Amino acid sequence: MTTVVQAGAATAPAAGPRWPADWDRVLDTAIRTWGGEWSTTRVQLLFKARYGKGLYRDEARAFLSRRAHQGVLQLHNRPDARYYTLARTARKDRT
Repeated sequence: MTTVVQAGAATAPAAGPRWPADWDRVLDTAIRTWGGEWSTTRVQLLFKARYGKGLYRDEARAFLSRRAHQGVLQLHNRPDARYYTLARTARKDRT
């Protein structure tokens, strides 16, 4: 957990992104259904279509990174683009 230190005060938890309760399921279903490359822009568009409000780029990046660390997505980091695809181990679950 990240903490914020204020001068002369106790530490408090840092505020992080707060995703809707069903967001993991929504994005995972979209990635498995539509496949392809998932960038922060694509995640932001899905979020706006689903919830009617915007999602900051750093929040989209944090979500994709978290899912990659969990083994669901695979990072493709090119000099001109960064995107994620469904990990090969997750693809086996589709059959």
